[in-house]
Amino acid sequence: MPQPKSQTGYRIGIVNPLTLVGNEIKTLLRERSFPFAKVVLLDTAGKAAGALTEVDDEPAVVVAASDDELEDLDLVFFCGPPASNREWIERYRDDRFIVIDASQPSTIADGTLAVAGINLEEIAAGEKLIISPHPVAIPIALILHQIGMLSIVEICTATVVQPASEFEQVGVEELAQQTISVLSVKGVSKHVFDRQLAFNLYPALEHNEEFIVDQLRRLTNSDSELALLITQGTIFHSHTFSLFIKTRDDLSVDQIMSRLGENPAIVLPEQDESFGTVDAAGKDQVLVAEVRRDPSIRGGFWVWAVCDNLRRSSALNAVLVAEKVLLVDSAN
Repeated sequence: MPQPKSQTGYRIGIVNPLTLVGNEIKTLLRERSFPFAKVVLLDTAGKAAGALTEVDDEPAVVVAASDDELEDLDLVFFCGPPASNREWIERYRDDRFIVIDASQPSTIADGTLAVAGINLEEIAAGEKLIISPHPVAIPIALILHQIGMLSIVEICTATVVQPASEFEQVGVEELAQQTISVLSVKGVSKHVFDRQLAFNLYPALEHNEEFIVDQLRRLTNSDSELALLITQGTIFHSHTFSLFIKTRDDLSVDQIMSRLGENPAIVLPEQDESFGTVDAAGKDQVLVAEVRRDPSIRGGFWVWAVCDNLRRSSALNAVLVAEKVLLVDSAN
């Protein structure tokens, strides 16, 4: 366990804490009784310095990022725009803090990708630069990791429906306003999205498929053929995944479901239960709603899954990584 810089205990930083992921990290630190002596809220985007919020039910003010602030911290979560975070992440050597980079898409090339439920135990002692992968990559990687224990995954093609919350609170608010406007037969406001999102589905404008596929290759079998399409849908929170997977061996649905259920990060439906996107909101696991064999392709099957894009595949993964780095004894 790394020794805290202060005798009072670990001092944690959250960069851009007013983002949806930053706010979720604050919530999880409280819910999981993370052993911090102090949490400092930092702004790198030049938009939130001076804002009043709270930490652990106590008032807290967001301050501008600086070397003076960073050098006192043991571990820093980076959220929000990656471009504005890069120069501050690079201070980790001089200021001697651990980086958990949850800004997407990460601009850090030499960091270690870490996913709870896949490779958390492989994080080396003294690791200082760790990336929590893209929220699309984490659920897919968890599913492929489990199936890969049964047979080599030869092909995976994934279609993902992305929620409005990937564009922060302004995206959620615009979708809500558009929904009201459409139902009221009024004009639709388009500031975050370039077209009507309410009651619509289209290829995502900001998708990062190549970046995500690269992360998946690093987390799973790099020889698998991977293809990804991200769409933008009328959803406030949570990603929806439709995966076609072909394995070398012909697996049964029971084999696949049993293996998926062995990972505590994945939940399977009970009898007569089914999962949809709304069921994932606020949940800490990837919900696998259905596994269905493809009748025409040997070894081919379909997986339908949903996952809260702000919790398991963003903030919770980042916090679980932090707990591991600091060797906190907590369940995944």
